[in-house]
Amino acid sequence: MPSAVCRALIAVLCLLLAAFFAFVGWNKAFASLADLARHGAWTVFLPEWAGRLVGWSEMGLAAGLLSIFVPSRRAVARWSALLLIANQVVAALVHLTHAETAALPQNGVLIALLFAVSIFARPPVARGAMP
Repeated sequence: MPSAVCRALIAVLCLLLAAFFAFVGWNKAFASLADLARHGAWTVFLPEWAGRLVGWSEMGLAAGLLSIFVPSRRAVARWSALLLIANQVVAALVHLTHAETAALPQNGVLIALLFAVSIFARPPVARGAMP
């Protein structure tokens, strides 16, 4: 099991990532397509309903990341991080196919941070159980 300091750092990381994905998810769900295009949202290349759905899913997964604060629900945070990695891989592919390479470093950083969460947000192992 990770140390208390490691758990605290992962919790802070989850909080920051949740704030980020709640913000960008909100915008994808509710902002005009013109605003999304101006800010480089990858969902403008999807049908509008699909882009809005991505926004709602990002907000839901942001809430899932906050479950890191409930020890019995750490698996929810882990799965939320894994699904957000898939989201960022798709985002990177869309950016790449539309020659928006300036967005790729952000996708890479987010993937790395989410990967760290997915590794360290494992639920606690029951005492006496095999790891």
